Formats: sequence, structure tokens, C-alpha cells
Amino acid sequence: MEARMRNKWILLKKVEQNLAFFALSKGVAFLAPIFFLKFVTLEEYGVVEFSYAFGSVTAVVASLGLAGAYPYFILKREEHEKRQAFLFYGVPVLILSVVVCLLRWCGVFQVQVSMILLFTLIFALQRIYSAMLKSEGKGYLGVLVDGGYYFILTAAILIVWPLHLTNAVSLLEGMMQVYLLALGVFYLWQFLQVRTKSVRAIIHEDCGEILRFSVHLIISGIVIYWLTSSARIYIKYFLGYEQVGVYSLYYRFAGISVIIYLFLYIAFFQKLYMAESRKMDLYYLAVMGLVLGGCLACFLFAPLLSRFFFGGTNVENIRLFLLLILQMPLWVGISLCEGVVSRENMVRQMNIRIGALVLIFPVVLFLIRHYLSLELFALVNGIFFALAFGSQMLLLRRKGIVLRKCAWFASALLIGLVVVYYIGC
Repeated sequence: MEARMRNKWILLKKVEQNLAFFALSKGVAFLAPIFFLKFVTLEEYGVVEFSYAFGSVTAVVASLGLAGAYPYFILKREEHEKRQAFLFYGVPVLILSVVVCLLRWCGVFQVQVSMILLFTLIFALQRIYSAMLKSEGKGYLGVLVDGGYYFILTAAILIVWPLHLTNAVSLLEGMMQVYLLALGVFYLWQFLQVRTKSVRAIIHEDCGEILRFSVHLIISGIVIYWLTSSARIYIKYFLGYEQVGVYSLYYRFAGISVIIYLFLYIAFFQKLYMAESRKMDLYYLAVMGLVLGGCLACFLFAPLLSRFFFGGTNVENIRLFLLLILQMPLWVGISLCEGVVSRENMVRQMNIRIGALVLIFPVVLFLIRHYLSLELFALVNGIFFALAFGSQMLLLRRKGIVLRKCAWFASALLIGLVVVYYIGC
């Protein structure tokens, strides 16, 4: 009895620890980008947000699928000696980072290119090391590593705010350069601590095997990331940086959905991942319902907060915010189904279906480019989210996993998107 109570106490302390670190990391991730707008113009904000979105996608390729490969080799195959091969990844990235910083300091490319490269390399390093920590039972630290950029952004805000500096983007860029170099040096130090083979042996014996496994994860990752994270990229090319800034503010408000989803996914991972069809349907519906409820609660404060952060600029677009709110549960549904599709070994089929939607989406935007607005973009984006979610559910049906309630909920959200868009016209 005493041992059982001790185990429960240890488990409770671990949950509390994870919750505290999660709240810190995701709270900063939610608030910092919104506060940052107070110190930059809409166009500058759009540049940072566009670079963030572009870097999020390109980091999938730059990370070489290693974040997904690490648990497979270390946990499933228990080949712990391969940890040094994953840490070795940081060595060439450190060299590349030094080159990127030197070229930027020499004025070879502008801030837009620099920020994209910084985000790409930072996110790649963060994701891989976060996967390593989570696989080693240090998920609370992994969550902090995931939010590394947002802590740098917060630090930049805390410097700009009291000093009333006007070069917030340049300061952020410089701090990101220092952070990237520090991450690279950290990888190098960790690699030297655990190295038992020569670099040549690591490359010839380990890297090839790891990359042969991880390459298919790149395809899957980029398809999903592009579907869910490319909005600001398209808006930049069709509507310009300032509209990216407007869209991003409301997207960041709706980002409360990401916090709710990630907390529920981490807290109830086993139930969400391993449940049988009927319970999975209920669990997924509950998660999407909670996400929608959280977004609607945030919606009540949107006009006041947008007026504060945008100053005198009138950008209170309730219709745009509602459209983003309604598409967020669909995004969550896609993320939930992605794990189960992987569990059922149907990733290739999913990549084909969602990959087709990813290719069709820019064609649709090009065809309607003369009529395109942020609201119309949000509507089209939401429709494609619904189509992607529907294609996943049809795929899972082949394995006897029927998400009937989720399908009805997704249909209601799709109708809501159309109604909200046309009511506001």
C-alpha cells in the first residue's frame, strides 16, 4: 500500500511538473507574438510572421526527419549508441549557421532571407533535441526547447519596451543569430561528450541507415506542415506583407486552440492514440469541441485586444476571426488523425490524398486572385482543411475506424464557414 501511494505521489509530481513547464512555454508562445506587434509596424510584423511560417515548413526538410527517427532507433530498437549520430547533426548546422551570419553581416542578403534561414535552422535544431528529451522521459524540458524562439522573442520585447527602441526587428534578428549559434555549440558540446566513434565511422555506419528510415518522414511532414502552416506564405505573395500582419494577429488569437489541443494530446496521449473506433470518435469530438469553445472564449476579447495592439489602425475584423475560429477544430482533427493513420501504417496513402490537396490549393488561389481578400482566403483554407480531414476519415474507415460524430461536427463547421463568410458580404 505504501509503495502504491509513493508511486501515485511521484506520478502526481511529474504531472504537476509537466503542467508547469507546459503552461510557461505555451503561455509565452501565445502572448509574445501578440505583444511584439506593439513595437513594430504591420509590414514588419508581416515579415517576421511570413519568415516564421516559411521557416516552419523548410525546417521539415532541413531536419532530415531526424525528430521522428530518434524514438524509432533509441526506444524501439534500443540502439543507444546512435544518439551520437543525431547529435552530430548539429556540427554541420553550426558551420552553416556561422556562414549565414557572416553573409548577413556582410550585407549579402536582406532581412527577409536572413529571418527565413534563421527560423529554418533554429526550428530544425529545436525539434530534434526536443524529440530526444521527450524520448528520454524529459518531456517537460522538451516543451521548453520547443518554445525556445518565443523566449528569445520575449527577451527582445523586454529590451525594446523600457528603452523605447525603434529597431525591434533588427534586435530580434541579432538575438536569433546568437541563439542559433548557441544551439549549434550546445550540440557540438553534447556530441563530444558522448562520441565513441570517429566522425567517418558515424557517417558511414550510422547516418546512412538513419537517413534511409527518416527520408519518408520528410515527405509526410512537409505535406502536413504545408497544408496547415502555409497560409501566411500565400497571403504574402497574393496580398503583401501588411495583410500577413493583419491575418497573423487574428491567427495568433485563435492560436489558443493549439495550446488547448497540445495539452489534451500530451495529457491523454494513450487514450487518444490507442482507443477503439467508438471511443476514439467521442474523444476526438470532445477535443475539437473544447478547442472551439476556447477559441470562442478568446473571441470575446478580440476587439479590445486588437485595438490595443494595433494602436490607431482600425483592423477589427470580426468575420475574419470567426472564420479562423471555425477552421481551428478542423486543423486539430487533421493532427489527431495523422497519428492514427501512422499507427495503421497508411502514411503513404494519406500523403497522396493530402498532397493532391496541397497542389490544388495554390491553383484555386491563382484562379480567384482578382477577388481574393483575407476573408475569402480564410474560407477557402477552411474548406481545404475540411477536405483533408474528410480524406483522413475515409482512409481510416478502411481499417474499421469510423469517426461518424467527428464527420458530422466537421460538416457543421464547414457550413458555419460558408454562412459566416456570406453573411458578412
